[in-house]
Amino acid sequence: MIRIEYQSDKNRAVALDTDKEDKRVGKIKYVEQDGNWVVNSTFVRPDYTGQGIAGLLLAEIVKQAREKGVKIVPECSYVESAFERKEEYADVWAK
Repeated sequence: MIRIEYQSDKNRAVALDTDKEDKRVGKIKYVEQDGNWVVNSTFVRPDYTGQGIAGLLLAEIVKQAREKGVKIVPECSYVESAFERKEEYADVWAK
């Protein structure tokens, strides 16, 4: 089972495989810039691709951004593509 954990002190969310002693299998990172979060990296281990983990990581970052009232600047190509496809992220997209 995959568990997503937000780590505010490290400006990231990580995906952990709870069946493998919380092995980290993915992460999404951002930097704070001008009051926004610039998401600059999304990574999922190759042996875990195709399971929707990147989407779960992005959903967690979006949730945290909404709670904190910040906008997201998608610098990572995955996040930019997701923002273009998903209308539900429009409220946090800093265009």
